[in-house]
Amino acid sequence: DLGAIARNVSALKALTPASTRFMAVVKADGYGHGAVRVAEAALSGGADRLGVATLEEAIALREAGVTTPVQILAEIPAEGAPLVVRHGIIATVASVEAAVALSRAAMLAQAQAVCHLKIDTGMNRIGVRAEDAAALARRVSDLPGLLLEGAFTHFATADTPGDWEFDRQVGRLDSAIEAMRT
Repeated sequence: DLGAIARNVSALKALTPASTRFMAVVKADGYGHGAVRVAEAALSGGADRLGVATLEEAIALREAGVTTPVQILAEIPAEGAPLVVRHGIIATVASVEAAVALSRAAMLAQAQAVCHLKIDTGMNRIGVRAEDAAALARRVSDLPGLLLEGAFTHFATADTPGDWEFDRQVGRLDSAIEAMRT
């Protein structure tokens, strides 16, 4: 129900401060409902950006005419960096190699690439280790053509009330962000 998606985004966004940006994740073809249709519904409900899993999903949204910021939630292979820059997609960086590839692509295109740092706080899938995040952020910030816009993590047990591992992950994220700030 596309109307329900729009209403849900609106209701969730209303729970956050006005300055909070809201990302609607439309990966896996909008979880099987059609990524473009779900994206349009989420945007009509007030989403500020869209999240996808792959470069192909991001490009499909761009080719469908979606101009809203689109962020890939996984690190892309180095050879995909020129497409990220060409389509104005927000990249996820979790390694020096990915950052360097993105920087090179941005410089060749005489453009700026926006990226977010993915911090692994315990999911153990994608991301720089929390204790290494500040060093990687510093390195990314020093590369030409890159704008490090933010950082994020993926909580393994966020839907389990009172879970001790969730609390540990929040602590790791807080420590990593504080180290990045200083």
